[in-house]
Amino acid sequence: MLPFSRVSIIGLGLIGSSVARAVKAAMPSVRVTGYDAEAHVRERVRDLGFCDDVADTPGTAVIDADLVVLCVPVGAMGSVGEAIRDDLPAEAIVSDVGSSKQSVAEALAAALPG
Repeated sequence: MLPFSRVSIIGLGLIGSSVARAVKAAMPSVRVTGYDAEAHVRERVRDLGFCDDVADTPGTAVIDADLVVLCVPVGAMGSVGEAIRDDLPAEAIVSDVGSSKQSVAEALAAALPG
């Protein structure tokens, strides 16, 4: 049994798209939902098809997610946390690919209920 059935990726640039492709390659039955702040990026991802679903808001992207991977600049982590707070399942695991883990954790702790 796979550890996740639904993975959401917030930020579909180089790193986020690589994460999405890796999940699909390693676990093809996992449903991958992506979101990017840029509409043209979302459209390109739809065209390329490496996400099963592309959401138009960060909150919509995390509904029913088992795992959420934040692939946005470290300075944007707090605002993304706020944007997903109301739709994030309580049991979802949230991780990030930022290089400054302590500041990310502080930003998410401030934004997410707890």
